[in-house]
Amino acid sequence: MKTKEALLAILPELEELNDVNFSQYAPPYPNILTAFLESGESGLPAFQRFAERAVGKEVVGQVLLSLLQYLLIRYRRFNEYAVVKPAVKVFLTLKGWLNENGFEEDWNRVLGSFIGYLVSMVPMIAEHEDKETALAYAKLIEDLAREASEKFNNEYYDELLERAMELRKKIEES
Repeated sequence: MKTKEALLAILPELEELNDVNFSQYAPPYPNILTAFLESGESGLPAFQRFAERAVGKEVVGQVLLSLLQYLLIRYRRFNEYAVVKPAVKVFLTLKGWLNENGFEEDWNRVLGSFIGYLVSMVPMIAEHEDKETALAYAKLIEDLAREASEKFNNEYYDELLERAMELRKKIEES
């Protein structure tokens, strides 16, 4: 299966996926991904319509979540910078998709489970990107950490927010 090509057909705006090694990725619903790639269509809305006709729209969320998990695994296991920016973008895409499609509780689980990874990515982003780009990512991740802190009212998420704020300030001062 042409996994990378199928994912790029679903998320053509995420050109950074070209730099990701997908040799160890086993996507859910490979037949749907292959059929979508072969259809010649592109974009998340087109994939959602395609998936709804075939098996149901929840497949879209499962594919996005699986992609996010794979990117985070590569980040943690191999410390690869190539997966950092796509992971943040897939995280945001998943947030939007889940909330727009009535899966708010699933978004809460994703936010609670994975925001710590994003906060831990900020130093790597600062190391590899210009100050303006690094600051934009740091502010975005801080906002997501704030959302988690407010939503879960838990010391762990409060500490993540504090860490995100410190990292953003460090970038601003550099």
